[in-house]
Amino acid sequence: MNDTQPDDVAAAKAVLARTEQLRRAARRDTKGLAVPLLVLGVLTLGYAVVSYVELNVIASDLGPGQSRAATDAELQFGQIADTYWGLVGAAGLLVVGLWLAVRSRRLGAGAGAGAWVAGGVGLLLLATVGLPFSPLGVMVGMVGFMAPTAFIGIALLLIAGRRRDRRLAVWTVVFGVVVTLAHLGFFTNRLGDLLRVTGLADSVDVHVVVQADLVVLAVVGLVLIGAAVRDRRAGEGTRRVDEPEVS
Repeated sequence: MNDTQPDDVAAAKAVLARTEQLRRAARRDTKGLAVPLLVLGVLTLGYAVVSYVELNVIASDLGPGQSRAATDAELQFGQIADTYWGLVGAAGLLVVGLWLAVRSRRLGAGAGAGAWVAGGVGLLLLATVGLPFSPLGVMVGMVGFMAPTAFIGIALLLIAGRRRDRRLAVWTVVFGVVVTLAHLGFFTNRLGDLLRVTGLADSVDVHVVVQADLVVLAVVGLVLIGAAVRDRRAGEGTRRVDEPEVS
């Protein structure tokens, strides 16, 4: 009986070591926000740039109440702007899905199902954006017009729920709400209201006022990228703390 004790002890140690490895992997997995936040930040900055070009370059030669026929290049750019979140946003989701899949495989634990959620929604958006006359394409277009980040936000919230990651959920809500409000002109309208209340409406050029939504988008994009960098550094510190000692 004594001969089997060393084997039992070794087996128990192996189980404990594997359990600790899985615990560390799961811990690092729940803290892995760097790539999702970086993707959201880059997407938001890209949308700010596209919106800036659409507002300040294409329509820069038009005064109040003026209009003209759009050129072919302007029409093509307008199509890109209209489908930005369906095309570029879907590509961003695919990047997040690929990262989740690689991360889950490398760590040996974590929410691998999140990769399927991100990839599935991303492919759905890519498929429907190119089908404007299909019922599904019309539905996606209508939802995207009012809330362009709705599908991306839903996918990331599902991933956050799967990973039990409250921070990802909070950042996703902030991203979705701010981008949607900016898309609807909320911040420009509120700035205009504030200037009227304070009696400064006549002293501020309307061209400056309409930039409010773009400024908010740029700030949110930079904040998301900054949060991604901070999380990356925090993750590196966690890995050093969790590194097992060599005996």
